[in-house]
Amino acid sequence: MVRTAAVFLAGLAAGLAFAAEEPASGFTLTRLADGVHAVIRREPVGMMFDANNAFIVNDEDVVVVDANATASSTRETIAALRRITAKPVRYVVNTHWHFDHFEGNAAWREAWPGVEFIGHAATREELAGIGASNRKGMLEFGPGMVQALRKRLAEGRDAAGRPLDAETRAALASDAGQAGRYLAETKDVAFIPPTLEVRERLTLRRGARTIEILHLGPGHTRADLVVWLPAEGIAITGDLVVWPVPLIGNTAAPLDYATTLEKLLALGAAVFVPGHGPVLRDDAHVRLVARLAAAIRDQVRAAVSRGATLDETRRAVDLEEFRRAFAGDSPLRRSLFDMYVAQPAVEGAWRQAGGRE
Repeated sequence: MVRTAAVFLAGLAAGLAFAAEEPASGFTLTRLADGVHAVIRREPVGMMFDANNAFIVNDEDVVVVDANATASSTRETIAALRRITAKPVRYVVNTHWHFDHFEGNAAWREAWPGVEFIGHAATREELAGIGASNRKGMLEFGPGMVQALRKRLAEGRDAAGRPLDAETRAALASDAGQAGRYLAETKDVAFIPPTLEVRERLTLRRGARTIEILHLGPGHTRADLVVWLPAEGIAITGDLVVWPVPLIGNTAAPLDYATTLEKLLALGAAVFVPGHGPVLRDDAHVRLVARLAAAIRDQVRAAVSRGATLDETRRAVDLEEFRRAFAGDSPLRRSLFDMYVAQPAVEGAWRQAGGRE
């Protein structure tokens, strides 16, 4: 049975919890506009990641975008906010329900008991369905995978027997640390679903500032939200946009992804805060992700129209142009492209398009 990328990632987290690792590498705080700050994680590119955040400091309160993977990393984010302002947090927007953007909600409520959590209306259903399935996979399949990965680190060789390069070794060490902290804490986490649900749009007017919370369509999940600051030209995208390698994964709607990104681009943002990766000061990366999504959509639809099976569709879809654009010659990033893009996106698009075995 082929495991999806998300289940593999979740499984990795489970077993890595047994290792004692170094503390989190932290984040940088970047001022984007008056009262608007991006919290950008500094961990190496790899299979495990914590979420970027954003602080929108208004006349009387604060709107935060996304929680983090653990209570401890969220408390570090809270401490950074308190160094900026003493104003209370009124809203936390969860751009989607994946645990690295969601599990820290309890820490925000601990700090500000009256805080409201804004999420898409499909969040509860997604958590109960594929979210529960992925979590089960994490607990069930993690230990065996982790034993193999730890052996790989100890031997200094990848799955093909080649010596680990510096990028891959750093990624594996970071993965181990983040996953260990996640599993050490997650058993005690109380999941807090949205207290305010969004279907298409919610407008917050906080003093002089307008904040648009938009569901532009499904993409990374079917419950994606974008936080749009029209006066500042800043779009906070969650995992609809990720750098360097997109995260499509097994919770995505690949046939819809390109259209959703086209709507994002139509906002005309000058700055994008991705779910993972650095602040993007133009739309070039977003346009490249949109072209990738369109290529997947169009090639898979063509294959399904010919009656192609899933295996035949996988062989027919050619993404090498995009693999090179996103990953270059990096063995690690090419592996991540296959894990988070090629494998789950082609399968997901084939099923969405009505493919039949």
